[in-house]
Amino acid sequence: MRGELVALDLETTGLSAESDAIIEVGAVRLQDGKVIEEFGTLVNPNRPIPGYITHITGIRNDDVVGAPTLGAVLSQLVTFVGDAPIIGHNVRFDTGFLQRQGVFRTNIQIDTYELASVLIPRAPRYTLSSLAQQINIDLENAHRALDDARATALLYWMLWEKALTLPYPTLREIVSLAQGLEWDARSTFEAALNEMQANDQPATNTPGLYPLFDVRPVENHPLRPVEQVSAIDSVTISSILDESGLVAQRLPNYEKRDQQINMATAITEFYNASRHGLIEAGTGTGKSIAYLIPSILWATQNNERVVISTNTINLQEQLLNKDIPSLQQILDIPFRAIVLKGRSNYLCPRRLEIARRRQPTHVDALRTLAKILVWLLESNTGDRGEISLRGPIENDTWSRLSAEDEGCGLERCRSQMDGVCPFYRARKAAESAHIIIVNHALLISDAMTENQVLPRYRYLVIDEAHHLEDATTNALTFWLDESTLQRRLADLGTPQRGLLGALLTSAQSAIPPKDFQRLSAFVETITQASDAMRIHIKMLFESLRTFFAEAANGGSSEYSTQIRITPAIRAQSGFEHIQARWHTLQQFFDALSGAMRRLAEALTRLEQYNIPDYDDLANSTASAARYLNEASSQLHAFVVDPDPNSIYWLNGGQNLSYLSINSAPLHIGPLVEQHLWNTKETVIMTSATLQTNGNFDYIQERLYASGIASMDVGTPFDYADSTLVFLPSDMPEPNDRHRYQQFVERGIIELAAALEGRVLVLFTSYSHLRQTAQAISPRLALGNITVYDQSDGSSRQALLDGFKSTEKAVLLGTKSFWEGVDIPGEALSALVIVRLPFAVPTDPVFAARAETYESAFDQYTVPEAILRFRQGFGRLIRTRSDRGIVTVFDRRIVSKGYGMNFLDALPKCTIEHGPLDSLPETARQWLNRP
Repeated sequence: MRGELVALDLETTGLSAESDAIIEVGAVRLQDGKVIEEFGTLVNPNRPIPGYITHITGIRNDDVVGAPTLGAVLSQLVTFVGDAPIIGHNVRFDTGFLQRQGVFRTNIQIDTYELASVLIPRAPRYTLSSLAQQINIDLENAHRALDDARATALLYWMLWEKALTLPYPTLREIVSLAQGLEWDARSTFEAALNEMQANDQPATNTPGLYPLFDVRPVENHPLRPVEQVSAIDSVTISSILDESGLVAQRLPNYEKRDQQINMATAITEFYNASRHGLIEAGTGTGKSIAYLIPSILWATQNNERVVISTNTINLQEQLLNKDIPSLQQILDIPFRAIVLKGRSNYLCPRRLEIARRRQPTHVDALRTLAKILVWLLESNTGDRGEISLRGPIENDTWSRLSAEDEGCGLERCRSQMDGVCPFYRARKAAESAHIIIVNHALLISDAMTENQVLPRYRYLVIDEAHHLEDATTNALTFWLDESTLQRRLADLGTPQRGLLGALLTSAQSAIPPKDFQRLSAFVETITQASDAMRIHIKMLFESLRTFFAEAANGGSSEYSTQIRITPAIRAQSGFEHIQARWHTLQQFFDALSGAMRRLAEALTRLEQYNIPDYDDLANSTASAARYLNEASSQLHAFVVDPDPNSIYWLNGGQNLSYLSINSAPLHIGPLVEQHLWNTKETVIMTSATLQTNGNFDYIQERLYASGIASMDVGTPFDYADSTLVFLPSDMPEPNDRHRYQQFVERGIIELAAALEGRVLVLFTSYSHLRQTAQAISPRLALGNITVYDQSDGSSRQALLDGFKSTEKAVLLGTKSFWEGVDIPGEALSALVIVRLPFAVPTDPVFAARAETYESAFDQYTVPEAILRFRQGFGRLIRTRSDRGIVTVFDRRIVSKGYGMNFLDALPKCTIEHGPLDSLPETARQWLNRP
């Protein structure tokens, strides 16, 4: 959209237009991509500005003293904006505050968040600051109104120009899909289409869908294992890794490591003897090379597949993009490697085509569909990892466009879709690969479904094995919320749109009039039942919210509150109302799922009539019936009849803005035993952290691996020389909150000042991190030390990049920073562990599993925390030349009997006790030793 537009941004005391106030206004007038006029002012809100708002914006109470009130500002702002379209990033947030004042109720609204979500489908984040950085917009003062308004204006123009580069069919389809929906990006796409048509740009105006995927033949030569396996030579493996071996000859700066050789030869013997093993390999071992070399030799020599499972994408990328290409050159052995993901990670062309034919029923589905159409112009791999999906709604929409379809098999992909299906192509490539890289979630779920994704395999390496239980739990967790359920009903549609509308449209001209009349009447009945069911879904979730609000006096976190649903909870009188609501709703579930099943059966009888898109309509109808039946079963188990091997809980957002029901398996060990230990020839589990209390007992108990051989190959690092563990002797106990927090802040500030930054601080609580960041950031800024912390909404990678590239910086992180963070060299010299990483005792999964132990604290809580503690400790020393100091600000490590277990779990470091005041100088002296 060209002409005069106004970009607008507000800073406020909070997020509620009803109860919060404006503290700053910024607006810029944009004409044909150039800012021609600006308006900005602070606003006196006549109330205190919360501390966290000051931390984000830098606006203090003193700054707004003497500033004009909102009433005085509004008249100027109304004059400045006039009737121009208003651009905003999440525009309805800003206009919501202003429309409550009676202004800008008729202006066109354009949301750059909505536009960017479609036009930049691979953006890692869609915050204004992140987008500005990606497209090189100088946003000097993020979260200040005028600066943000300028950035929004320039972002809009870039997005407008991007819209004009879309192929005409894509632009036309997005506009068509948006008809009838209130979408704050629609006017921009319509204007772009009109401009394109006015310039006679479209080469063709042919109606209908245009193809999105190239048809290319799949070259596939599946592996055929040899009848009699032949052993690989451990001497050969050792020689490859020796100081004069192939790796040393062809890999620059290679250093022989005895631990790596011991690990590689042990894995060789496990393969030769068809045995399983647990191997702890400390930081610096080079464990990926240690398991890859014997795995590659075994696979190529015996024409076998070896599956390698990881927990993180980072490790997958390291294996595929760094380690494996290096070994292909070093070993000079032809082998094929591939990353294979679960079916839900691949776009289904057939389901996408169905969605394109039907009008979206809500804006969220429209946005996701439009984003996919633009994304496929850049890449037609169909791999979810190449598109940015934000939040549960976009992810839910993707799930219904993915290859996760019970009614679709490989043969259908090949024959009906001509082999263009991304999952089909990936699966076929995997059949001919020697090394298949997957993640833990896929590993177990695929094994439980008898290899619906992975081709048959007998040999497996599980890296990052300490995550296997959590990853499997997450993969098998079920959740359902009201909006998801309502959207699924909305997708059924009406006689005019959605699945039911598409069915009637296709059948009308194809089947006999009497059959169509009966079909039409049945569809009308389903629509009426669906409409009535919506009311009862709302009533059930209202009852759940009421119960939740009354019961939510514990289990809180900074993000949400969780209430575990136990037999005792179900027996409470307050839960009876939920059960009564469910019994009524269950009748609708039974009726509607039965009706959809009968509709699917009716379609089978009508198959003879050449109904357009018959296969897709029949499959979608049967799939809807299955979904309703599954949702009903899960709800019934949650409310009335729980599975004894499942954990159930309610998860609620702040102010009950969100509520979901959830379930997860109680025990993972039996699944690992049944599907891995008992069915595979060789399974190797490895990690830098598998032991607690100096043995493998805990991990063996959790994963049903009590009879599995275990070994610790150690680490090549000299921790006694490289690492000082400093334990403050005067630190208050964490439950002495005020004094403890004072010591934490002082300790971080003085340590960072002494080392001129170079400090990573690990927290166990987001709220504690935010409180600390607000307190220390202004004081460290006086010494030109920048604080990077998660409370500003930046991504983990952005924070890491900023920390590494800034000369004087401190990085504050929570859970995601305790592992997988690699900052070698002098960029990181000190690590602060604020509290011992005990799990939240009210976490439903943790609490349920703890109840299975006689002494839960000693047998479960402490070992689990030790594994996390060891992972956090491992962030500091990443190479042999690194030197650093670790300090623990949790007095329990010395005051409690279990504290010694944490210290004993660490490598043999130098340990020193002393008052907190001595920490800065002690750190300086340790790091400056000759």
